[in-house]
Amino acid sequence: MKSKIGYFVLSLAIAFGLWLYVITSVSPGSEDIYDDIPVILSGETMLQERGLMITSISSDTVTLKLSGNRSDLAQVNRGNITVKADLSKIYEPGSQLQVSTTVSWPGNLPNNAFVIESKNPGYLYINVERRVTKEVPVEIQWIGSAPDGYLSDRENSTLDYTTVSVTGPESVTNQIEKAVIQADLTDQRESISQSCRYTLCDGEGNPVDAVLITTNVEQIQLDVRIQKVKDVTLVYNIAEGGGATRDNVAVTMSAETIRVCGSEAAIDAMEDQLVVGIINLAELTKSGTLTFQVVLPEGITNLSAITEVEAAVQLSGLTTRDYVLETIHSVNIPEGMEAELITEKLAVTVRGPVELMSKLTAGDITATVDFTGAEAGTTNFRPSITFGEGFAGVGVLRADPVSAAIAPKK
Repeated sequence: MKSKIGYFVLSLAIAFGLWLYVITSVSPGSEDIYDDIPVILSGETMLQERGLMITSISSDTVTLKLSGNRSDLAQVNRGNITVKADLSKIYEPGSQLQVSTTVSWPGNLPNNAFVIESKNPGYLYINVERRVTKEVPVEIQWIGSAPDGYLSDRENSTLDYTTVSVTGPESVTNQIEKAVIQADLTDQRESISQSCRYTLCDGEGNPVDAVLITTNVEQIQLDVRIQKVKDVTLVYNIAEGGGATRDNVAVTMSAETIRVCGSEAAIDAMEDQLVVGIINLAELTKSGTLTFQVVLPEGITNLSAITEVEAAVQLSGLTTRDYVLETIHSVNIPEGMEAELITEKLAVTVRGPVELMSKLTAGDITATVDFTGAEAGTTNFRPSITFGEGFAGVGVLRADPVSAAIAPKK
């Protein structure tokens, strides 16, 4: 009797275990819902080869209700269930094109492991447009201006890309007419050299929604010179001589100032005046015009485009006379040598104030040849001309050279 009861209890336990296994592990009638499974788009490469692209899709996820064995359902989740939409059958652009999806699960489960009780959404609807590429110019939008005393060289600004290649749906690409860079010059005292992002805009400068647009470059290098500006006075130096002093000269310049620019350091180091040349009165025999080149220090740019200036020189209060000197003095003849003057008379031209020149005679003029360091031979020497007491205000404009023969003493 006890033996029968034991067998009965064992049989009951085994039956309960089998039932529990079927209910918890096998349970062929089980169901489960899997939300937000990502949709994989296949065939996009083929779309691109046909010059097409997707611009919108009704949903990028799918919710599935699956039925099957409990043990099989336990092996799948939204991460290993694959939902694909095949785009390879699309050959032309269109809107709200219906595309079906296929579902698969890990390879360790048979294809018929589950029954798809529901799929939401059942179909996807996509918009497809032609994929086009075009080049658009880069435009700089200037904001503000450099402060007073500074110049921004907008006209000569440089970009490493002057156009941008844009690719995307035809409806969007057709709106894009330019890539706009903003450059803010407000309070800018130093040159700009920076990489800038740009905005794709229509012809009126309004931004275009370019989410679906790809470009060949993300940033563009912009270089703009910003320099300090300064007005510089053009001046000249006067070298007195030839009987003429500053009091005898009136000078009129064709340009008195020029505007220059450069770096702040270069401009600050530059004087407010620029000497363009020297007016050597000893070489100026009469009133006339001299031309001087405007030469600027390195790093300074001439904004006035004045590369040369003319100085009109007017002489006054002077008179000029020619004299012939019959006596020429020799000094500093080298030891053991003798000098024979070949030139017997010396012609000189003298200039000075009218009052002094009216009193000057040849006897007030002394011509001297200095033979220091002279060597044997016949050559020309430049004479030194001096004037007697009371004639310091006159000077020599011209004196002919003196020929002399140098030879050892006999």
